[in-house]
Amino acid sequence: MKTESRFDLLFSYAFRPFFLLLVVQAIAMVLFWSLTWSGVVPFAWQRNPVYWHGHEMLNGFAGAAIAGFLLTAVANWTNRPAISGWPLMLLCAVWLGGRLALDSAVAAAIFDIGFWTLLLMIAANEILRAGNRRNYKLLFVLGAMLLIDAGWHYAELHQAALQRSFLWAQMYLVVLLVTIIGGRVIPAFTGNWLRRQSASQQVPALPAHMPAAFNYIDLLAILAFVGFALCSVLSAPSIVTLAVGMIAAALHALRLSRWLGHLTLSDPLVWMLHLSYAWIPVGIALMALASFGWVSPSAGIHALTTGAIAGMIVSVSSRAALGHTNRALVAHPALTCSILLLNLTAVLRVGASMLDMQLLISLSALSWIAAFLCYGYVFAPILLGPPAKV
Repeated sequence: MKTESRFDLLFSYAFRPFFLLLVVQAIAMVLFWSLTWSGVVPFAWQRNPVYWHGHEMLNGFAGAAIAGFLLTAVANWTNRPAISGWPLMLLCAVWLGGRLALDSAVAAAIFDIGFWTLLLMIAANEILRAGNRRNYKLLFVLGAMLLIDAGWHYAELHQAALQRSFLWAQMYLVVLLVTIIGGRVIPAFTGNWLRRQSASQQVPALPAHMPAAFNYIDLLAILAFVGFALCSVLSAPSIVTLAVGMIAAALHALRLSRWLGHLTLSDPLVWMLHLSYAWIPVGIALMALASFGWVSPSAGIHALTTGAIAGMIVSVSSRAALGHTNRALVAHPALTCSILLLNLTAVLRVGASMLDMQLLISLSALSWIAAFLCYGYVFAPILLGPPAKV
């Protein structure tokens, strides 16, 4: 029997190359940004360094996670073969081109827009050919990511005043994706775990101790968030933004409480999902307060990006990598350290924004890098190696 080469194995499933790329991006980009921010390395390009940093975290780091997770999940949703081989190689190459186009805004625009276009085309081909209507909405999210990213690059090249608006819009869109996917996987994984614990008589009385199914509370929470995001991006009156934001934060906190995360404290692979989602109401509330100037917008931005987006990426990608390589869904101690360090990063970075302390920024960068070194230590061998023998 012919043994599959390591190269072929790497491009056999989208989660393998993209989860590796997001680790490299997470460490290299934040290390470079920290050295630039502290003045050790000059930022010599004709690009706004702050907006470049934010865009790289959303398009590079989060973009790799979205591609890896979505194309892996699409195979399960559609019962079609996983995207592999040259289409996957091409998508990775286009993503990488956007990251390497450091000092050329034009080249970065071509590669980044090309990445979202190609990802949308591949996902649409799979979902539409399978008639998978339930996931049509994800195609609209990808289409919106493409349009917003094109708008950001246009603003960078022609209308710099609009860069912040497009960057915030993209951040909120990624958070929206987290609320949609989180609303599926968190209660599902929690329910499965509780059933196993109940079978072993460690958790009493099912179905009383089961996460609530999707209902009007979930729908209201998502709609309130969309309303808040529009208010924030379009600079609605501060009192309106504050009111809608606080309502959205309260609804998402209520939504999270209905998933019974407090019963899962003995399993890091489950509670890390709940902990990551908890940053969403925190981030929304901080962004709402920022509309009145009561806190820096940076506090809310980093709560949503470092806490919610990055936390959910680590939590979901861990389960996907373990599950798709036939490994037990058990958290390695280094993975637990990774998620704890990532949450420490969020606390430090939000604190730095509120207290204006450079020391906390430096500490948050060190904590972030340590978090992804721990993640890479666990998952690099898994992503590069063959599936476990059943």
